[in-house]
Amino acid sequence: MRVVAKVQFTSANSAAGAAAAQAIEAWSKQKFTRKKDGSYQITRSGAEALFERGEQSADGQSQTHFAILEPIDGGNLQTDVTIVSTSERTAFTTILSLGSDYGVAPLDIALRAPRFIRSVVGDRVWTVGVNGERIFPFSFDVTATNLDELQALIESEQRRLPVIVVSEYDGRTLAGDMHELVAGDLCGLAHVIRLKSDGAWELTKRWGAEWSCYNGAVRLLWPMRGGRGDPRAHQLWTMDRLMLRTNDEAVARDRLRHAIGRRILEASTYVPDDPAFADFAKLHERHLADEARAAAATSPERSKEEYEDQIASQRAEIDRKDAEIRTLNDNVASLSMALRNMRPADGAGKDELPLADLAEPQSVAEAVATARRELAGRVEIAAETDADVANLNAEAGPPEKILRYLRMLGELAEQLAEGPLGQSVPIWLRKRGVECSGESETSKNSEAGKRFRTRQVNGREVDCEFHAKPSEGTSPDRCARIYFTTSSTQPHVLVGYIGRHID
Repeated sequence: MRVVAKVQFTSANSAAGAAAAQAIEAWSKQKFTRKKDGSYQITRSGAEALFERGEQSADGQSQTHFAILEPIDGGNLQTDVTIVSTSERTAFTTILSLGSDYGVAPLDIALRAPRFIRSVVGDRVWTVGVNGERIFPFSFDVTATNLDELQALIESEQRRLPVIVVSEYDGRTLAGDMHELVAGDLCGLAHVIRLKSDGAWELTKRWGAEWSCYNGAVRLLWPMRGGRGDPRAHQLWTMDRLMLRTNDEAVARDRLRHAIGRRILEASTYVPDDPAFADFAKLHERHLADEARAAAATSPERSKEEYEDQIASQRAEIDRKDAEIRTLNDNVASLSMALRNMRPADGAGKDELPLADLAEPQSVAEAVATARRELAGRVEIAAETDADVANLNAEAGPPEKILRYLRMLGELAEQLAEGPLGQSVPIWLRKRGVECSGESETSKNSEAGKRFRTRQVNGREVDCEFHAKPSEGTSPDRCARIYFTTSSTQPHVLVGYIGRHID
């Protein structure tokens, strides 16, 4: 079994341990069905499972341990929960371990924090370590008004958990519930923030575009020491890039949940154990030894049995420590492999979600200005389009998608410079992730259609026979269109209109 995740926190309330154990028992009654012979099965699937609870105490301290073993596709998932309560505080840890039935083969399982973690946290005060920040079972809404609180959390030297910032596009996060689901997936492992649009722009103003997160983007901010450091170390996924491989927001959302969860769960395995667990183990060992000595003093006959039990206990402790050492060695080996196989800076392997550039355009106007600079000589974008852009919502597209579309027109221009495409322009673009159409016969023959397509491109009148569609099914001020045509001479692509969709 390989340790794949560790959720760990503590409470200054010594009674929190009993409440945590009750929450897990309540969860188990929904998850499992206990059969007449005392064994357990998973209620939903009927598969055999193990659920055990053990109690130990010594000198006013107590330890509750839950061991849960259940089959998964291709292997087994083991969940070990340990709760130590002292007169001063309660320490809680959950360790997830995976075992494979396939031999030397990875298990591609979309893991997340167990569901009972949210119930354990509830409305009680739990912190990450004695001096760490408080954890919550839900996401927080952040606007420009309370942005100072978010900034203080992100920049805190004491912060130990990553912050996941989920921004809004058109008043909603990815699939409408990205923030809620991630907060559940990673309860106790990350802080999840739903960043409202006004808060996103204010954050960009304070920190700069390279630290931005807006227009439906999601950012993973790792704990920081000695300043924010390099923004490239804190991954950013934009809405446009998340939707490159699918038109279904729910599919894109779940892919991102898996990608972020894998990163954070892997990082959690390197967190050192709360010393309360080792302290209790030593205390319990001394307690057993004291009992054995007391028994030996009153009953020489019994002392032999107690001595043998003590030896067995010590052997079990040695085995436990050996297992911990093996686990640490496995984790070190995994980390070394991860470092050796680190992906390029954009993080875009074939099974990875593509990461965003450091600074995506904040508005349609900025996207168009960037395209003009980058594509000069290949794509000519009419100055007249600026008036049309002004009638769009600044977040239409969204802007990074409009920039991607314009960049793809630049690639189209390069291909045209080399020779014929061998297929229609719309088909060539659709194969590269750009929705594009030619004008319908009705529109071609319509006087109104002809007038709309006929555009001035820096003083030259052209017929824009194609239009790209960055956004569909949204409000009129966010539904953007890019009208363009091709040319046999440079520049090979002429853009005459970037603005609202006109029926």
